[in-house]
Amino acid sequence: MSTLPVLSTGAVQQYPYTCGIAGRTRAFRLADGSEQRYLESAQRKSWSIRLTLLQESERAAFLDFAKSAIQTQSIFAFTDPADGTVYPTCRIAIAPIGDRIDGLARAALEFMISEVTT
Repeated sequence: MSTLPVLSTGAVQQYPYTCGIAGRTRAFRLADGSEQRYLESAQRKSWSIRLTLLQESERAAFLDFAKSAIQTQSIFAFTDPADGTVYPTCRIAIAPIGDRIDGLARAALEFMISEVTT
C-alpha cells in the first residue's frame, strides 16, 4: 500500500489545517411527533491539503503521486497531522489545483483527500 509523500521537513501538511467528518443519517418521525435518527453510513474524514513554498522536487512528488492515485483509483494510507492517526483507506477526492509559482519562485498545490469505506 502506498502512502502520501512527505515534505522535506517530514511534514505531510502545512497550516492552516482543515479537516472534516461526514456521514449520512436517516430520520424517522414517530406518531407522537418526535424524531428518531440513526447513522446510515459510516462516518468518513476528509482533509484539505494546502502546500505552499514547495521545492520543485516536492511539487513533482505530490503531482506524480496524485496523478497515479487518480488514474488507478488506488487506496493509500494518510497520517492525520493533528493526532498522528493513520487512516489506511484514503483516496484523492479532488485533484490538485492551484499549481502555481508564487513570488518566491516556489510552487503551491491544493487538493482534497477523503477516507473511503471498503
